[in-house]
Formats: sequence, structure tokens, C-alpha cells
Amino acid sequence: MSRDDEQDFVTVVEHEQALKVYIDALLLEPPADDAASVETAAPTPLVAPVAAEPDAATVAIDAVEPPPQPRRRQAPAVDRDAPFECLLFKVAGGLRLAVPLVRLTGILKWEGHLTPIPGYADWFLGLMSKRGRQVKVIDIAAFVIPENHNARQALADTRRYQHLLLIDDGKIGLACDDLGRVLKLSADKVRWRKDAGSRPWLAGTVIEQMSALLDVEQLTAMLKEGAPSDDIHEDTREPVDLSDVRHPSRPDDI
Repeated sequence: MSRDDEQDFVTVVEHEQALKVYIDALLLEPPADDAASVETAAPTPLVAPVAAEPDAATVAIDAVEPPPQPRRRQAPAVDRDAPFECLLFKVAGGLRLAVPLVRLTGILKWEGHLTPIPGYADWFLGLMSKRGRQVKVIDIAAFVIPENHNARQALADTRRYQHLLLIDDGKIGLACDDLGRVLKLSADKVRWRKDAGSRPWLAGTVIEQMSALLDVEQLTAMLKEGAPSDDIHEDTREPVDLSDVRHPSRPDDI
């Protein structure tokens, strides 16, 4: 092995190691404590100050509204107390993700014919024309891995898209490398996140398979902020074949 080849090999290993560290940190992240998301209240003074007696006319005129309570993020569409089905898939060579079937519109085989549109986030790959509509194609690995993280360097060496997972009524396609199998999960098989934190798209972790479970509702909202608006679509509402979802070609890969 030449010196240049050896250096290239070391670089690839370092990038793959960075990706592994990120995946482990992502999936092993402990559930957020509800109390951690609430700002610490100011300490109560030992002696309460004596307030001046308010003017009766002022009290009658200026009714004080209670302060608005902070809105908590809505729960994912999946009922956390009931069993549900999800599809496992793999991106970036090693990152395992899972999407609830109830939020999945269908699956398309990767054809690679994209229309790039400059000026959007780097995880927006472009538009794919399919069945009378324009599907917004998303590199989900580039989306979930922060741009300034070392693991991003490994993505260029591991890109081999095979399928698009359609969400949001077929308007958005998540590019994936490999399809896994469909699992039926009970609530205790998932380590749910209690708060959105810095990753609202992450609903929790499928414990046994060590897969990140997507909160598709939150993910869709975030993707729409960095991709073209929906008015580029022709709303044909054609049905999408789901046969590949329930019968993945290689069920043992993931």
C-alpha cells in the first residue's frame, strides 16, 4: 500500500469512527427530564416586600390577564400506549432509522433523475417527477447529522441510494440506502423522548434494534422550512404501491 493509499484509508476510518460515535450518542441519549426543560424560577425572597395598596379605579380598569403558558410540542401521531408497526431502514452506511407505517405513504425505487434547485439546504437533493407530481427528495442522513459534525465527512463515501420513502401524502421522499423489515412494537419496546430538545424529529429509540424512531409530523414541519413550498405539486392523489413496505427485498439486512 502506497503512502497516499494508506493516508486515504486512515481518513476513511476516521470518518467512519466519527459517524459511529455520533450514532451511539444519538441512540443512547437518555430521555430528557421534564424538569430540565423548565427554566429555574427566581429564588423566593425571605421577606416579601410590602406592596402599596392599589388604587381602586386602576384595578377596575386594568384587568390583568394570566401570563400565557408555554406550549409543549404535540405528541407524535403514533399512540404511545398501543402497539404499532414501523419500517426499519438504513442510511449513511450505518445509521438505522425507523418510520411508523401509519405515516408512510409508500416507497419508490431510486431512479436518480433529479432536478436540482439551488438556494436551499444541502440536504435537499432536488425534485423527482413521479405520477404527475414533483416529489421533494431529502438526504435524511445529511438532515439528521449536524453540518459541523465530523460524521458529516463520512457521508460522501457511503452514499448509495436505493429507495425513497414517501411521507406527507407523497410530497416528500426520504432517500435511504437499504430497506429493513417491518416490526410490530409495543410501547415498552421504545425509549420515548419526553421533550423535543434539539432534535424534534426524534420520537425515541427502538431499543432492541437500536434504531432512531422518526416523529414524522415534526420532521415534515422542519423539512418544509428548508425545501420548496408545496405549491409546486400537482395534487393528483394517485395511490402509491405499498407492496415493498410489507415485503422488503432483504429483511435480514437491518
